Amino acid sequence: MILKSIHIVIFVQLLLLTVVENSFAALELKIQKNQTVSGGQIVIPIQINGVSQAEIASYIIRLDYDDTNLSNPVAIIEGTLSADKDVVSNTPQDGKGGKFVITMFSGFTALEDGVLVKMQLDVNQNFTSSDISFVIDKTVLANASYTPLDYSASDGVLIAFDASYENNVVSVGKDGTEVVEFSEDGGLRMESSSFTQDGYVLAGHNNGNTQFETSALNDYDQVLSRSWYFDIHESKPDTLTLRFAIPQVEEPISYYGLLTATDDSSPSNFEELVRPLVVDNNTVVFQLSSDQLIEKQYYTVGFKFQPQNTETHAHSIPTINEWGFIIFAGILMAISIRRMKYASVKRTA
Repeated sequence: MILKSIHIVIFVQLLLLTVVENSFAALELKIQKNQTVSGGQIVIPIQINGVSQAEIASYIIRLDYDDTNLSNPVAIIEGTLSADKDVVSNTPQDGKGGKFVITMFSGFTALEDGVLVKMQLDVNQNFTSSDISFVIDKTVLANASYTPLDYSASDGVLIAFDASYENNVVSVGKDGTEVVEFSEDGGLRMESSSFTQDGYVLAGHNNGNTQFETSALNDYDQVLSRSWYFDIHESKPDTLTLRFAIPQVEEPISYYGLLTATDDSSPSNFEELVRPLVVDNNTVVFQLSSDQLIEKQYYTVGFKFQPQNTETHAHSIPTINEWGFIIFAGILMAISIRRMKYASVKRTA
């Protein structure tokens, strides 16, 4: 262990003291922005792009994260570009940032993009979210001469999620200058271009089918078998558009509604949140305001065979102004009747 530590120190010094040459701007290290966490462990792939344009022979990857509820980091090379290579990992003790270091001294030979290496972490049950970031001044990609290569890095985010809903997770959001305006999978297309601050909205479904089933709800005869779990990381957008792909969609718009619940244990927990903007081409489209978008919430689509005609039934109970008009008209009618009776009596006399 002491010998390996000495090798690491010498290796780092060689890399950091060498003048940067043969740099390739296309070389990129990347961690997925929104990885959902639902169990006791999470495996985080570290992607590398632009490999074919560079002669990478070695690397040092230093990562930082919130270790309040994340612990026991382990490097995984199976199924990665670092498989069958001599890879060393340790917890840095130099006080220069980061919680975990993964190092390959030499022998990196991959010529295609892919997962460079993976990091596994234990997750405490109190975990909510954490950034996973590269410590840039201590992360190095080098060629066979230990000359550092220029690269860009994109940090990731881990977010706690409902384990039953980690199917076809989609997300939209903003992180600095990087903006994701739409994402589509599993029968849901999510769209938003109104993030004013950094933040993400994520949604995944429970693997139910996209058919309606009989509902016990008073307002809706049927409810979609598939429901989605939504969560929010940091800020929310001003508006969020949801497009649900549903076979055999029928008109009119008033037949449908977006239903929501804080607890998905029973279908009866769902309540109507908003009516759709559009129902067309096997798609039901809803738009949510920031206030209507709630974190850790469940959503699905409801269908009613005979929706109430809001125009026909509007104001079935008179308003205050209408009551005033009715009373005033009644008084006028009473006065008119009294005058008619008085005139009739006078003529008789």
